[in-house]
Amino acid sequence: MAEAANQQGNAAYKEGNYIDARKFFAEATKLDHKEPKYPSNLSAVLYELGRYPECIKAIYLSWQRLKSQNMIDGKPSTPPELEPLGLKLATRFAKAKSNGYSSKTISLHAKPPVDAAAAQNERVVNTLEADIENFATLERAGHVDARIKDIRSAWAQWRAIRDHCSSHTAKECKADLAAAETRLRAMPIFKSPSDPTLEFFTFGHDEVQSLMNGINGSSFDDYCLDSPVYKDQQDWTFLFGGSGDGRHVFGTFMHLADMANETGMVEQLDLITVHMTLMDVHPASLARIIIVLALLRQILEARLSKDKARRLELYTTLFYLYTSMLMPDYCRQIIMDTAKTLVDELPRGIHSLSKCLHINEQSYPAILDVLRYWSTPLAKSTKIFIQRSADSMAYFINLTAQIGAKLNLSKPAPESLKKGSNSNPRSGPLDAYDDPDAEAALFKRVRVLLPPKPFLSRHPALAQLVKSYKSAPDSLYAAAMREIEETWMPNPTLFDKHSTEHRELADHGGYPGVSTNPFDSLTSYTKFASEFQRGSPPAFCRGTTGFAVTTQFFDLVADAIWELQNTLKVEVVVSEVMTGVSKLFAGELGRRPKDFPVDYTRIWLSNVPDYTNGMLNTAVHLVPHLEPRGLAMSNCLLNTGNWPTIADYCYNYTLLRPRDVPRILGCEVINPQSSGWDDIAVRHIKLPLPLDKLASKKELHTWLAHLLLCILCNGVPKPPPSRVDLPNNLGAFFHVLVHLHRVGFPSHWIGDFIQSVVSDNLVTDVAPYLGCLPIPMTEVNKRKASRRIHLDAWQAELQVILASTKAALPFSVAVPPEYPSWEDIRIYKATVEPVNLQRNPLSRYWGPLMSPFTRAVGLIFYRPTGDLDADALAHRVPAILEGDREVQGLKVQIMLSQEKVDLSKGELSWKMSKSWYEKMKAEKWKMAAYRTDLTVAATELVGADQWSEVL
Repeated sequence: MAEAANQQGNAAYKEGNYIDARKFFAEATKLDHKEPKYPSNLSAVLYELGRYPECIKAIYLSWQRLKSQNMIDGKPSTPPELEPLGLKLATRFAKAKSNGYSSKTISLHAKPPVDAAAAQNERVVNTLEADIENFATLERAGHVDARIKDIRSAWAQWRAIRDHCSSHTAKECKADLAAAETRLRAMPIFKSPSDPTLEFFTFGHDEVQSLMNGINGSSFDDYCLDSPVYKDQQDWTFLFGGSGDGRHVFGTFMHLADMANETGMVEQLDLITVHMTLMDVHPASLARIIIVLALLRQILEARLSKDKARRLELYTTLFYLYTSMLMPDYCRQIIMDTAKTLVDELPRGIHSLSKCLHINEQSYPAILDVLRYWSTPLAKSTKIFIQRSADSMAYFINLTAQIGAKLNLSKPAPESLKKGSNSNPRSGPLDAYDDPDAEAALFKRVRVLLPPKPFLSRHPALAQLVKSYKSAPDSLYAAAMREIEETWMPNPTLFDKHSTEHRELADHGGYPGVSTNPFDSLTSYTKFASEFQRGSPPAFCRGTTGFAVTTQFFDLVADAIWELQNTLKVEVVVSEVMTGVSKLFAGELGRRPKDFPVDYTRIWLSNVPDYTNGMLNTAVHLVPHLEPRGLAMSNCLLNTGNWPTIADYCYNYTLLRPRDVPRILGCEVINPQSSGWDDIAVRHIKLPLPLDKLASKKELHTWLAHLLLCILCNGVPKPPPSRVDLPNNLGAFFHVLVHLHRVGFPSHWIGDFIQSVVSDNLVTDVAPYLGCLPIPMTEVNKRKASRRIHLDAWQAELQVILASTKAALPFSVAVPPEYPSWEDIRIYKATVEPVNLQRNPLSRYWGPLMSPFTRAVGLIFYRPTGDLDADALAHRVPAILEGDREVQGLKVQIMLSQEKVDLSKGELSWKMSKSWYEKMKAEKWKMAAYRTDLTVAATELVGADQWSEVL
């Protein structure tokens, strides 16, 4: 019976059905108390399941039985040195120990036994382990087959781990682990741009949404939070990545307050909490939201004091700040005063916002710097700004037309755009404030939206134009323009000291290109506010003008803030969201209150994934921080027309079909067949998943090989609007490996793959995609002959990653003796001369692809030989991977991660081991930055003798 169960176990094991195999092998072990192969087989399947402590216990049992079969002088004895089962057990024991330690399921700093029985058990275990080790480390002279190599390698790795751990205390071990985890979180996951200046996106483009709604703002789908399913939820937590102008934040405020009113929760609002974490890489975006919140707070104060004139001025200021490039000087003064007060009072915790606003500790300096900049008059000309924005709008309209033609879009033009193009207001006895066409027509000529009617008299020339708008001569338009140029001011919140002063990001003299049609947003405000308006809006904001509809929206937001004031907390963090969240929770961005959430009800990424490797990084870095049933949603704005369906979007970034995403990345793509114009939704799944719900080891390794190759070697980008960014580097790949362990994959499945990379013996039948991006789903089944991939050129960077993070990795990898330790890693720098890409013969084809803000910088180090220069090497990365004859014998190293890159200033620094630096210097290597997307050198060569260590 035992053998029958064993045979059933063997059959299940060969099919990869480890759950059933475990059951059958356990049954065989129980039925036969003498046969060692049954617990040995059980240990094998437990190992494959990643159950390392249980695997080791089964090895103990099998070893005892094996010894009992080798009686000497009537006593159980260690098996002969070449006993096949003994070799298997001893090898598996060392591997299980190594992987158990790395996966944190085995501790080498165990507490002492608490009683006599535990002490006796410890002595038995120690004796068994000593016997296994003695057997494993026998010389076996003259025997060098694969089994012997395997046992020697496994024990060398395990002994190195054990000896290292024995050299320090449990407290020191914990500190080493914490330091490695910090370095893992700090490791860059993106290639650098040539220029680190951040783009400042001012006006939003997408329609207002509430994150309480479901996909595409639906109030009726299964993912709407405003439903009976969530009636008992007390803690509402939201993460907004790339918060932009905050329109979705304000929409969510409005919805929460409305839901509280509808369900009778208003009296119980003190029992719930609403937490919003706003993360944006640009401090000016967040500072702008803080200004809006401060203005709303002042509006509430004006309501309480019944100061109608002050309230109207504040709403007017909010209207122009949020929609317009220009504003009256009295509005600018309110913004400057508000910014000045924030700078003075926020750090001291005495501002009226302090109760509900929490600015992350490390984010304070950058945000205050922006607010200070806005608190004083900017040396900007209204006349110049109008001219520059007219040029930008003309370019935008032309580009939009090109995009529409290229994508063959059949969507009708928005009604607001039609209005904006109408130069002849409709006739009839209408006041300009009542004629929905009038404001659009006037805006086209004078570039401002109408102030509230009570304030029109403050602008005499504009008032005269408005009065005669149906038949106004050119002289009235000219007079109004002169008045605007002299008395209206540029919206200060559209400027910052860096982005808008950058030659590539703004027009000469520091003027941002404002290409957004304000009527698009106005239409969105009207539509959204109408869903939550109960009764008529206040008299001062009735009508159809831009001021009226914007103020109707923000009046409802003010109502919501008033109702939520005792339960609302807005957390503001200046950070890249993908890696920033884990740093935030670990306290590496400053102290964070302990009661702040580490899991979110919903995450919204406002087209952030367009620039951060799409769904792959969302799944790895953000979805694990969702509550059960939680969704991470985003929209695509950079290259929407590329994606017939969300499944196509998913495959380009993950190299997985949506149906395979749960089996590998441990989350679910909710709407794969929806259009790329729809919201993209990824759902949290409880992890870890059982092994029978995951991909097989072969499937996992094939996918990892494909992902690795496509990171090392990118496809060819198309110009906008079809440009696809693939910024991930090797650091991102290691984060994927760590995530796979969270998903439920056994440590050694992951470790075995990365071991083949480190040992440079990876064999696969997949290839990097070298065609035009995006990567089509037809690539999923493409294969070529299995061959070894040549990864020696990436060893210098692999050494940095492993030296930095090895203790934090949840899988075991044996590194060669020459690999450096963390103490051997240095930062080196060089002054470089950028290459003018405009002079490249291909520049006329590249066009906007030459942008210095694309994350696409790699470094090539090589020992000069033959005719190959940096340009040629940048173009031959695929040949290096394949080991083609043309690059054989070439000494080259490639790095996709840098410490600092600013090619416009000639600044470049990177991490490297001291031994690599000394080797390169002795052999007179040279280095150049290159563009991974254009496959050309981005700097001139600089020799190793000109590099220096950053001290």
